[in-house]
Parts: sequence; C-alpha cells; structure tokens
Amino acid sequence: MRNLHTATGIALAALAGLAWSGWACAGASNDPPSETVVAPPPIDAVAVRLQTATALARVDPRYLSFAVDSSQVAGGMWWSEDTSVSGSTGSTKVPPFDFTRPRLRALASALAPAFLRIGGSEADRVFYDLSEAPVATAPPPYELVITRPIWDGLAGFARDLDLTLFFTLNAGPGPRDADKRWEPANARELVRYATGRGDPVEIWELGNEINGYPLFHGMDLLLDGAAYAKDLRTAHALLDAEAPGARLAGPSSAYWPVAGEMNPVMADTLREGGDALDVVTWHYYPQQSQRCPVTSRPAEPQVMLDPEALDEVDVWAAEVEGHRDAHAPGTPVWLGETGNAQCGGEPGVSDRWAGTFWWVDQLGRMARRGQPVVVRQTLSGTDYGLLDDSTLTPRPDYWASVLWKRLMGPTVLDATSVSPALRAYAHCAVPGEGVPPGAVAMALVNLADAATPVALPDGGHLLEAWVMTAQSLEARDVRLGDAVLAAAADGSLPELGPRRLDFAAGRWLELPPRSVTFLRLPDVDAPACR
Repeated sequence: MRNLHTATGIALAALAGLAWSGWACAGASNDPPSETVVAPPPIDAVAVRLQTATALARVDPRYLSFAVDSSQVAGGMWWSEDTSVSGSTGSTKVPPFDFTRPRLRALASALAPAFLRIGGSEADRVFYDLSEAPVATAPPPYELVITRPIWDGLAGFARDLDLTLFFTLNAGPGPRDADKRWEPANARELVRYATGRGDPVEIWELGNEINGYPLFHGMDLLLDGAAYAKDLRTAHALLDAEAPGARLAGPSSAYWPVAGEMNPVMADTLREGGDALDVVTWHYYPQQSQRCPVTSRPAEPQVMLDPEALDEVDVWAAEVEGHRDAHAPGTPVWLGETGNAQCGGEPGVSDRWAGTFWWVDQLGRMARRGQPVVVRQTLSGTDYGLLDDSTLTPRPDYWASVLWKRLMGPTVLDATSVSPALRAYAHCAVPGEGVPPGAVAMALVNLADAATPVALPDGGHLLEAWVMTAQSLEARDVRLGDAVLAAAADGSLPELGPRRLDFAAGRWLELPPRSVTFLRLPDVDAPACR
C-alpha cells in the first residue's frame, strides 16, 4: 500500500447504518440539498485518505475508451451465445457491424470523447480492399475483407461521435514474405486511403497479441522481440511516408491472470524496437470464460469481489511499465484491451452487476498508475459488451461508464483506503455548469456484503452522490437511488442527477452493501484542481 498523505488533513472513513430509501435519482445538480445530515459520524471508521495539494497523475481526456472487434467490423466468426468455439475464435458468423443504427449512435455518444479501437484476434486475418470493385472473398491465407463501404461506415461513425480511431493493422501470416518479414503493401492501401480522406485515425497498431501468434496462427509464426522490432521499423517508415503525425503502437502483448505474459515478448520488443514505438500496448483480462480452452482463473460471480484478484492487475501493469522504463523511457503505456473475462466474457457474470465492481476498480487503479488510456472490449456484442448488441440494451457496466465520463476528470488525485473491501479513487471533477474550480469527484467501490458508513472530507458542507445498486450479483438491471436505469427507445438516457446533501455536523454517509458510489465534492477547493 502506498504511503498515506495528509497534505489537506482530509480523511474518509467507512462505518455502518444509514439507509438510502426514499431517494429518487432525477434531482438536478442545482436543486437545493435533498436533506441535511446532522449526526456526527460513528467512531468505528475504516480510514481513507485524500491528498489534494498536488496531482498524482494525468490521463487522456479519452481515458475510458472502447472497442469494436475486427471480426464484428468485417463480418467474421464471433463469440456465440451458446459458448461454443471454433479453434481460437467464436463459432457464429456475423454480418458486418452496422454503425448506422440510431440507438447505437445515441448510446455510444454518451461515452465520447474516446478512442474507438478496432482490433482483436481477427485483426490479423483481414485483407484491405478499398477499390471500386473489391474481391468477393479474401485471398488465402486472409479470411476477412474490409472494403470501402465498411471503412467509410466505421470512419463516419467515429467522426460523427467525436471518437478517435485506434486501428490494429494485420501483422499475421497474410502480409508476410517467405522469410516471415512483414510486408506493408496491403496496409499502405488502407493507411493512404484513410489519410487522404482525413479520417480520424490517431493510432495504428501493428498486430494483435504478438505473443499469442503460435496459438492463433500456428508455430510457424512464433515471433521473438527482435523479429517483431524489424516489423515495427517497417511500419514506422510506412506511417512516416503516408500518415505523418499518426502514432505507432504495439506489441499488444496479452497478460493472463496468475500466469502473466505467456510466451514473453514485451521486454525483447522494447529492448530491440522501443524507439520505433510511440505507444506501448498490453492486454489484460482478470479471468477466463468457459469458452476459453485453457483457464488460469475461471470466471464466477464472486471472483471479482476478491480484493486480491482485483489487485493483481497492478502486478502485471508494473511489469510492463518496468520494461518500458528500462528500454523505452517516456513512452506511454496503454491498457489497449481489457474485459471482464477472456473469450467473449462469461454469461451471467460479465454482462451483470457482478462485473461492475471489477470495471470501476480497474479504471481507478490504472488511472492512479498514470496509464493514459484503457480500452474496453467491447462496445456491444457477446457477454463482455457494454451493450447487448441485438437489443442495444445497456448493461450495468455501461451506466458506470457514463457516470465515470461525466464526473471523473483527467487529473488524478491520491485517495487510499485502509480497508481492502472499500476501494477509493479520486479525480478532479469534470468541469461544467455548477461545478466550481477545485471540485473533486470520487469513485467508491464497496465490495462488502454489509453496509459501510463513510466519513467524508472536510471542505464545505455540500455533497452530491450517485449510488448504484442491484438486487443481486446476477442482476441485469442496476438502480441509481430508487430508479432502475433504462434508455429510451431512441437511445436517449434518463436524467442522471445526484442526491444532494448538506452536512450540519460530521460529514458522513453510508454505502449500501456491494454498491458503486460516485461522489462530487464541490466545496473542497483542491489546489491540484484549480
């Protein structure tokens, strides 16, 4: 645990006993306080410290980002509802992703600004044909085709919704010569076309999960860091020529829970080719779904309530950052793909309230580490999507993502809890009407199955709270206060107003069991946030 700072003399504490009944969530933030709290906090507090004098880190304004899988985009094999698999991919053939759906656009717009990553295992099986008369089927060994209409639809979606594209280029068997060197000719067609149109592509990534190539493409494509570093230099030369100003990312190495980086390539890649990378990417899932042929931590509803399981992401993040520091100092590290469970997510877990504790906690942890971007797999589809793709019904993680976007700004503060069951994260609040300079936002994740009172920081009396709960870990519906959250038919969101409190005595409130609470403290006047 990090040292606790007391520069502002602010302390939080977890206690027990107050009910949240009778709160409707629709009150606007400029309404009068909905109640006054006059009782002092209980004495049996679990302390949390908040340091507001200086910033701990700063993340990208697009920090919380999301993906649409390459298989979805090009109409490939995708994870099936019956959890069957075909080799290392799903077993369901899907049509090319429909980016024109109005409800999808409305729901996705609430997550902007963000990076939209197009990647996943099938990225390394795609052929790019931007001609007027594209091929009907991909030339072997390619399996999928991105055509001009597909690309134009994807790029138009990004442009219309204030999204920045983060695209994974095929580095698989197709674009390689007899000596297994990556050939840029096909990628050049796409990069040149996108650049010529002015499409919002800021990041081009070379390949998806380079360390998994033997699994995805056979042992003939076992790349070491030195070989991949040569590919990176070829890709960087391509971008210098065709897309000046765009950035190159890689190696998107996959880290498994418990096992870490299977078939390690990260250290050697950065040692041999770190100077060719503008962004270091890595992938992490904290558990595996039943679709995965091999598991190191099978997904279950209770797993992501285990503090040790949640904390493990820091172990692998520190390893990646250590390789970066040794071989590519100053290069940003992005968590370029993450979801609740590998291989499409776990039915009844990744798409339910059980998954939201992990999601908010991991967002808090990676921001605290200063990793500028976290990309959620996926926007919609299968069990780990933020949305159900067939109905476009928001899942619990979607609502938590919207609140994070609205409240947690890019400047990260140091908040720490002495209780592993109470996770506390703090950022400068997102600016807006009625949000004064110096305001602080917090995310509190209560893993405990009992109510947890919290003593709040000094600094004015007012507090705004958004408390998310559900009837069970397996619940599809999430409540904000007393209201079940649901989008309208056109994708518009309900008013997500806070409960507003005015404290006449000790500042404290109670967190319901197994809840996620966002707070905004408008009167803290944090020096780091002015």
